[in-house]
Amino acid sequence: MTFFLNFILTFLRRKKWLLTSLLIIILIIGGTSYYFFNANYRDELSEGIVGTHEERDLPDVVLNLISKPLIKVDKTGSPSAELAESWESNKEANLYKVKLKPDLKWADGLPVKASEIYLSIPDVQITALDDSTLEFKLVDTFSPFPTLLTKPILRKSIDSTFGFELVGVGPYKIESVKKDGPFVKKLEFISDDQTNPTVLLTFYPNEKIAKTAFKLGEVEALLGVNDTTDLNFNNLAVKSFTNFTQLVTIFLNTEDPNLSDENLRLGLAFGAPEIADTQIANTSLSPSSWAFNPNAKDFLNNNEKAEEYLKKVQKGKDETITLTATTSLAGVGERVIESWNNLGLKAVLRAESGIPQNFQALLITQNIPADPDQYSLWHSTQKGGTNISRIASPRIDKDLEDGRKITDFETRKKKYQDFQKILLDEAPAIFLYFPKYEVVYMKKTEAILTKVLQTQLSNLN
Repeated sequence: MTFFLNFILTFLRRKKWLLTSLLIIILIIGGTSYYFFNANYRDELSEGIVGTHEERDLPDVVLNLISKPLIKVDKTGSPSAELAESWESNKEANLYKVKLKPDLKWADGLPVKASEIYLSIPDVQITALDDSTLEFKLVDTFSPFPTLLTKPILRKSIDSTFGFELVGVGPYKIESVKKDGPFVKKLEFISDDQTNPTVLLTFYPNEKIAKTAFKLGEVEALLGVNDTTDLNFNNLAVKSFTNFTQLVTIFLNTEDPNLSDENLRLGLAFGAPEIADTQIANTSLSPSSWAFNPNAKDFLNNNEKAEEYLKKVQKGKDETITLTATTSLAGVGERVIESWNNLGLKAVLRAESGIPQNFQALLITQNIPADPDQYSLWHSTQKGGTNISRIASPRIDKDLEDGRKITDFETRKKKYQDFQKILLDEAPAIFLYFPKYEVVYMKKTEAILTKVLQTQLSNLN
């Protein structure tokens, strides 16, 4: 053994040059490998979202990653240029021209041409006047038209089933798509910007399955969770955003024999509860809207006023009132029923997964436009469709008709403030609160998730 050790030591002393060379080679290879792998390394984030979607109806939380709109709308509902450099309209507000910003490029590096932009707007004729100008010809005057150009744009494709391909001008491009039949199951997003993490997004058919996947570690974040109470592990956190594009509302069927009585509707409105930890709604518009009426009367949790109106009810006060609620709002519905019953009314709750055609009172989350134009929601011509309460009010109709045809800002504002006053006076609906958009996630992903959400939820930030 001693002889063997002495032999090795003698060899090493005589071959120092060989050892030095080997050491240098090892350092060079190691350093090069470290640089190579770190230069190509990027963070990765896996997200889950509830919903069943085809390529043609992907939600904005997906589209915002891959593209941007021509025009964006701020929290006040005011439009401003995004991919558009400018826009103009004729005096009648039925012809609009939108000029694109110069040097726009699709995700694959090709220049954006106006003729390549996929847009689908009912009753609007769209023409590319040149490579950077789009013309929109409307069948009638419509002053809030620019707020219809707020969807992220995609590129046309004659080979696609839906007439477009999932290519935009955003910070990300789609690397891969996995489907289950016609429905998108998984999407992988990558960015040319090395500082942006890769995003892996999985769709789940319902919240229960999504939460199970989250608990099993399939995804690191869940977007748009309705209920986080059963997700309370120490290594989890929640980000919450008030969503002013939606409104939790009780629609009252004005054609119902009992709820056709305005006094009963007002009694129910004043007697409905305030929901804790929410942004209370005073009208059908966001409180940040440029047209919001600050003098709107306060409803909710006012039993004195509720009893005052209930005394005026001629018939129907003693009949049972059925409140139908979507499953996710059943807890809120129970609070409403309790408040109404405390007023001496007979109210019961019915929870349903879908929206019924026939109802007395209906509790749902309603999408609302950024612009104060709510013609589709309340005009009498929309009864049986998007006018869920089936309200028919000449005064509401007049304000809504004028508001979408007037181009003068101050005059429009007066019309919509008057609309809100009349709407509250006639009480075809009870506006409860603006819901929260909640994201539950693993704390270790905080930094990269925050960066991605700035793009994904740009309409909520």
